[in-house]
Amino acid sequence: MRPNALALRHLGAIICIMHVSCSASSETKAQVAPDGSAGRVVPADAGAPDAAVVDASPVAEGSDSCLAKEPIDATRFAYSPAKRAAGSCTSQELQALAAFFNKKATNAEDVSIAAWSKEVSETCARCVFSDKSAAEWGPVLTSGDALSNVNRGGCIEIASGKRACGQAYQRVADCRIEACSASCTTAEEFAACLADVESIFLGPCKGAYDTLETECGRDTLAGYEDACKGSSFTFEGPVRAQCVTGSAK
Repeated sequence: MRPNALALRHLGAIICIMHVSCSASSETKAQVAPDGSAGRVVPADAGAPDAAVVDASPVAEGSDSCLAKEPIDATRFAYSPAKRAAGSCTSQELQALAAFFNKKATNAEDVSIAAWSKEVSETCARCVFSDKSAAEWGPVLTSGDALSNVNRGGCIEIASGKRACGQAYQRVADCRIEACSASCTTAEEFAACLADVESIFLGPCKGAYDTLETECGRDTLAGYEDACKGSSFTFEGPVRAQCVTGSAK
């Protein structure tokens, strides 16, 4: 399952905060923000990395949080190998993609893939945008003319050299969204739920996160994330790795 209507309506926030590599240990209660800092989350109506502090405490059992209570089987989330076409996009085209998305997200406007792709050359667009059913995935997944998801797992796959690592990473990201999509009804609830990563990774997405640590390595995962980090949005690192440089260094 992909993000529901609420999630899709606030993809600007999702794309900014959909980082998953934070420890799910009992000591870690900080959340991951667009710049990698702790205890911060992008407001639901903003696409830029301006942030507001949220409660970093894990959700208590039996609370009225909208976080899913039952385990989620993340193996049902699709994943295709990372497309890799170095030189398809320039650094300037990457900046143009980010500027377009930032404007749309800041103004809470729908993102047309046809319009977004016109910001860059056809060669660059073919690398960046992939239908979610494609045999290989570029950095941005689409469904018709709509944004479906960001394939950050593809960059993690390149950085780690392991398809299984990229797949596990993407499935955790998808699991995190689904864990908050089913019952959250407002933008505020949804953003707060996404930010409570400890409760997510110790709760409905524990199986997915355990697989992630196994496939990527607990001690090396953070390095892969650093290599795939964007300036403001999670698609920037993958676009750079898959379509600009061909590597995640």
